[in-house]
Amino acid sequence: MNERGTMRPLEEKLKARIREAGPIPFRDFMRAALYDPEHGYYMRRAEIGARGDYMTSAHLHAIFGELLAEKFLALLRDLTPPWTLLEWGAGTGRLAADVLAAFEQKLGARSIHYLICEISPRLQAEQRRLLGSRSNVAWVSEGDLEAESLTGLIFSNELLDAFPVHRVLREHGEWRELYVTLRGEAFAWTLGELTRPEIARYFEEIGIELDEGQIADVAMDIVPWLQRVAAILREGYVVTIDYGDTADRLYNRARPRGTLRCFFRRRLVSDPLSRLGEQDITASVDFTLVEHAGRAVGLEVVEFKSQREFLMELGLLERASIWLQHATSSVEELAARLALKHFLVPSDLGENFKILVQRKRRLTMVRDVEMA
Repeated sequence: MNERGTMRPLEEKLKARIREAGPIPFRDFMRAALYDPEHGYYMRRAEIGARGDYMTSAHLHAIFGELLAEKFLALLRDLTPPWTLLEWGAGTGRLAADVLAAFEQKLGARSIHYLICEISPRLQAEQRRLLGSRSNVAWVSEGDLEAESLTGLIFSNELLDAFPVHRVLREHGEWRELYVTLRGEAFAWTLGELTRPEIARYFEEIGIELDEGQIADVAMDIVPWLQRVAAILREGYVVTIDYGDTADRLYNRARPRGTLRCFFRRRLVSDPLSRLGEQDITASVDFTLVEHAGRAVGLEVVEFKSQREFLMELGLLERASIWLQHATSSVEELAARLALKHFLVPSDLGENFKILVQRKRRLTMVRDVEMA
């Protein structure tokens, strides 16, 4: 229900589905809440930035994009040009603008070819307003990207934490999954069978056992997405920046209720079954799963560390000092100081965010090495 007590269209749509077909896995519920073409949060409402439901590192300061561009350039120099950068899910386009500005400063006229894969019409419109005048930026759909069509780098910033999750637990030694049902006219939780048996196999392979009743939020949709990403790359890197951790830290007794959370007008909200299409729903990324799925499709891990460590190694303090020296107003100075604080504080964007770099090598290059 909305504030006037009338039913939202998406709520009505999902209730009709449950009445007709029975309880639905939370993964399907979350997918609809975020990505329903007409009423999903990311498709029609998503507000990112100082006045939105949440902030990203790119909205704090251009320093983030500048340092990221430095890293990207260092990685790309191992590859044969021309290079392509593909950003998957570019939000408002703020990070793309900062990365491109840094690349242009380094490369001049030899600016990089920049592709954006964005499914949200609302966010794509924002990106086009900010970036549309640049001749080296183009928007593509996933279907436009052919196998082994790209040499360069595919990256995402706060994309995977918005993948819908399966909420699973162990009950009397058996795997169970949380579904959404109706009690009267209200959405409610219920238990059912695992919809994807590979979840149980994954936990067995990584050697993690859940306590009785402990909930784990698992975004298995990461697996087919990485398969697609690896297929597109002829040679190059995949860089994933997101809120999350390794499986042993995510699925432990300290998180008995999982990592699912919601954001509405910059406030943390506990109920994912409310405000359908009006609030962001997210869960911490299991980077062990990203590494595990990546290895299966030929992506080797190059680097994995906290965002704080990553930025420090790229010269965060030195770059911030330059920004402070050149600040032309107290507002600019305050923005740089606040960004520095957020990137360095362990409980903020520094340690909670991780950066994973994976590499795909050309098959012919691997064969050449083996023959040698």
